Amino acid sequence: MRVTIKEIARELGLSHSTVSRVLNDRQSAMVSEATKDRIVSAAKSMGYRPNRIAQALKGARSGLIGVFMPESQEYFFSEVLFHLRQFVEEAGYELIPFSCSPLNVEERWLKLLRWDLEGVLVFDYLLFADGLGQALLQHRGFVPPIVGLFNPSSQLEDFVALDFAPAMGQLLDHIVDGGARSIGYAAVPGSFQSAEQRYSCFQRFMIAHGLPQVRIDVVGGSTLSESARLSTADLLAAGEGLPEAIFCQNDEIALGVYKALRDAGIEIPRDVMIAGCDNVPYMAYLDTPLTTLSLPVEEACRIACMALHQRITEPEQPHVRRMMEATVVTRASTSRSIRYEDSAVPV
Repeated sequence: MRVTIKEIARELGLSHSTVSRVLNDRQSAMVSEATKDRIVSAAKSMGYRPNRIAQALKGARSGLIGVFMPESQEYFFSEVLFHLRQFVEEAGYELIPFSCSPLNVEERWLKLLRWDLEGVLVFDYLLFADGLGQALLQHRGFVPPIVGLFNPSSQLEDFVALDFAPAMGQLLDHIVDGGARSIGYAAVPGSFQSAEQRYSCFQRFMIAHGLPQVRIDVVGGSTLSESARLSTADLLAAGEGLPEAIFCQNDEIALGVYKALRDAGIEIPRDVMIAGCDNVPYMAYLDTPLTTLSLPVEEACRIACMALHQRITEPEQPHVRRMMEATVVTRASTSRSIRYEDSAVPV
């Protein structure tokens, strides 16, 4: 059961108001340092946790920050959540994740707005690509400060976005220089659209170089990697052939493609080159390490949290609008001349 201020006061033989002043940091200057130390020590040993909702009802700051994000088990989202929590807590707040599927974006957003949040970090393509922007405009209640994450076409006033274009161009140049004349793009079906920056860069490159595009839909399977393995295996079984190189929307898809090719006796990179995105750490430990795009996730999360804290505490400060570039990490999966290469290509 939750330890209350009354129980701490009873344990110490102090008044409820004295303990409340210290633990809620209101008029605590009226309490001696020795008594403060006793109260803080007792609260810690008894396992006291403040009731944020009760504090908010009394007009105190809730100290809560929401993050609105897709419902996904992908490495990228877990990495983002890890760093956001780290920086939010360092700033003295607590992070509450609100995840949504494509079918309940608006419902989950409106649920988020019912919480007493001091600010929100949002994967803002959810607000606009999925039609939630109109719901946000029509909302008549309080909307806390918002900082957008990762969308280079953000319509928010504060955002930190990722720019894939330079890195995608360098990666595709690297693959073509390695001899590939047909390149596949492996992704979940909903990602084959111009709003998806990596796919848009891929399309422009292929058209500019007069190269055929091969679409590989990643469907079925219990996980993203398994879906990619099954989809690639189905292509091979159908005898349709594979392109000379495959760019995968993320490293988890790349892992599934890698497994299907190895199972079929197809050598990487001699027969097919593979590249991914996200620089998942264990991809460097494959028998043929994976070329990938590395994203500045930690730094982007740090800047986003700083921007949100600034908007909460100093709302008149200039808006934060940062674009951060991906970089290419080349490894053996795209290097036909050197089997094991691992070097960062600067963007």
